[in-house]
Amino acid sequence: MRNILILILFITTQINNAQSNEGLEREIETDSTSFYYDRGVEKIDSKDYDGALRDFDKAIKLSPDFADCYHNRAFVKDLLDDFIGAIEDYTISIMLSPNDASTYNNRAILKSYFEANDGAIQDLDKAIQLNPNNEEYYNNRGVVKQDLGDINGAIEDYTKAIGLNPNNGLAYHNRGVCKQTLKDFDAACLDAKKSQELGHDAQELIESVCD
Repeated sequence: MRNILILILFITTQINNAQSNEGLEREIETDSTSFYYDRGVEKIDSKDYDGALRDFDKAIKLSPDFADCYHNRAFVKDLLDDFIGAIEDYTISIMLSPNDASTYNNRAILKSYFEANDGAIQDLDKAIQLNPNNEEYYNNRGVVKQDLGDINGAIEDYTKAIGLNPNNGLAYHNRGVCKQTLKDFDAACLDAKKSQELGHDAQELIESVCD
């Protein structure tokens, strides 16, 4: 569970600032939407999450079809531990902008909070279909597969993440844990040491699998 929490924190610090064409047109028509949206993003940066939530609420009231507002409001709700509300907002964002891979990824992470892992896998499959070169999506899917007991499938996803970014210390660590589960201790040790070399804290794993 500790690794999953670290993964969620790493992944959910992404904010989708790119706007859809429809949202951009609406912003030109209504300056106040842009004002509240931009100020909401600034408040996230300054960790004023309650203030950011209020600004995204106002932006959505003015422009209810602005997908990125729902995406970023979901991000804030996650930080405020309103996980159900965050899932609802990500779902609306997907309805308005169904080709945004990051929204599927973030909703998958929230589903994993509730152990809705089959739904999380479906969302991550979609995220990877839309953006097959994002290492984080493979790493996330590996975590969910690992939680489901699909250790070989998890190893495949971690290996794919490493192939996309050989400096991904977290993916090496997670793959090492899987190899430990399979009692392949020599391979687990190599992954653990590589993870540590890349700056990820893998000391506990090293002590468990290395002679």
